[in-house]
Amino acid sequence: MNNNYGLIYPSQDSFYNVDVTNSNFSKLADGIDAARSGGSKSSVIVAAYNSNDPLKEYADFKCGTGDCIPVLNSALEKVQEGGELLLLDGDYYIKTCILVEKSISIRGMGGKHTRINKHEDSSDNVMLYLRAGGVRVEKIGIYSNECASDSHGIFVVGSESVIDSCRFKMSEVLGYNVYTNIYLSNIGGHVRISNCIFDKYKDERYNILGEGMWYGVINGNYCINSESGKPMDVRINLYNQESYENMSVGAQRSQIFVNGNLRA
Repeated sequence: MNNNYGLIYPSQDSFYNVDVTNSNFSKLADGIDAARSGGSKSSVIVAAYNSNDPLKEYADFKCGTGDCIPVLNSALEKVQEGGELLLLDGDYYIKTCILVEKSISIRGMGGKHTRINKHEDSSDNVMLYLRAGGVRVEKIGIYSNECASDSHGIFVVGSESVIDSCRFKMSEVLGYNVYTNIYLSNIGGHVRISNCIFDKYKDERYNILGEGMWYGVINGNYCINSESGKPMDVRINLYNQESYENMSVGAQRSQIFVNGNLRA
């Protein structure tokens, strides 16, 4: 049972008292701030400096124009297992990788609208690192800055990860064939990659590179040339024949390699 949360309730015969009213509003505001800054939450909202979504006013965290990693790390710490981190529209610049160590969902407002950008001062070779299993990344743009060294867009370690409806823009760096949009580590596991757009220059780098025994589904993805806008093959390199036989690939124009050898 509560004690009216410290609010003063007027009686029927009370006259208007501005001091009482202001005190009540102040207590309500304090309560809202306490709830927002409290323990872990099932849903955490982060806004970029240039977010236009009305939810920006109510965001739990707001990023500036510099490195967003400290803010994003604080937001990730607050999201509870099984919860969701919502990134509003706008640009998020990172100098080091975003490390995800919980089974959560990270959702944006669309690959063209929520943009995670590699900062030009960054030399990190990973942008989004999924260490935990069961992570879902949805409607996020992963943009490698043309002025920065190239990197893996999403590095997947945890099994049962899902990458859906994301947009990847690879910088114009030639001769860096090891770098790719989605890198599946040598740990192996299950993954689903669907409905993504890969935007890159016409080079031989893979869009998806599997270095271990990965199974699952890769379908409905699309690759375009950054300069012409024309379609290209989604280039997928799998670890061995077993991975090839157990990975369902379809509903897309693609080239599938097994340990660097073209199969389909």
